[in-house]
Amino acid sequence: MACLVERKIFEPMIRAGYDRNGREIKNDIRKRISFSILSIFFFLHSFYSAAQDPPKPFAVVELFTSEGCATCPPAEKLLNSIITESKKNNTRIFCIEYHVDYWNHGGWRDPFSKNQFTMRQNMYSAVLRQRELYTPQMIVNGEVEFTGSDSLKAKTAINKALEKKTETSLFVSVDSVAGDTAFVNYVASQAGKNFSLHSVIVESDLVSKITKGENAGTTITHNQVARIFYSTSLNEKSGLIKIPLKGMKMNSNCFLIAFVQHKQSMRILAATSCSFRP
Repeated sequence: MACLVERKIFEPMIRAGYDRNGREIKNDIRKRISFSILSIFFFLHSFYSAAQDPPKPFAVVELFTSEGCATCPPAEKLLNSIITESKKNNTRIFCIEYHVDYWNHGGWRDPFSKNQFTMRQNMYSAVLRQRELYTPQMIVNGEVEFTGSDSLKAKTAINKALEKKTETSLFVSVDSVAGDTAFVNYVASQAGKNFSLHSVIVESDLVSKITKGENAGTTITHNQVARIFYSTSLNEKSGLIKIPLKGMKMNSNCFLIAFVQHKQSMRILAATSCSFRP
């Protein structure tokens, strides 16, 4: 395993910095190589240290929301409280706020909305046997859904997830960000055609002053908003993925949440996160 992991991690870095004869092609590439080496050692140290322990329980909390929905602000407030408590207690809770686009016709266009997120919610709808899409909707580990502002159901679902034994592990580390692409290393304890690896770049402290629609006159602060959602089939247990940033600039409020999900059942089997800082 060690040789396989190191080969897959080092090869892209070597290709980026040297020609076929092993000669350095650019002096300014040294900065990226230094960053890559640091991230690789950190990644390998974290992986082999954590590999000694069994996978720990987790909860991936996905909230589908919209700035154009009057009942969504209480759900986002609840999500913020979950994030705060998770940081305080150092629990493995990974919150993601998806802004759907089907409320954009009500006079206000949500600047963080994407049809991609509506399609993701629609996939859940088919598996969880919902009659229609709605907001706010909260889903925990891809298995249970409820109204996103229901604090009791949220607490119950999250606690149940954190008590459930998990058999799959996942580790990720940002190798580098070059141009319009983020290079991310990953190692998973299982792989196969039925699994997807989702990488979500989230951003916090996003403030919107809403002037139209159902929430006109309000100012909302969003946290851990999905800005980039990238999926790939998990065909191999380790490798390097290239996430297109599509013009987005990374900042200190951004980090990466990654998770393994079964394509048919939508059950989430493993999750983790990492920063973009070395």
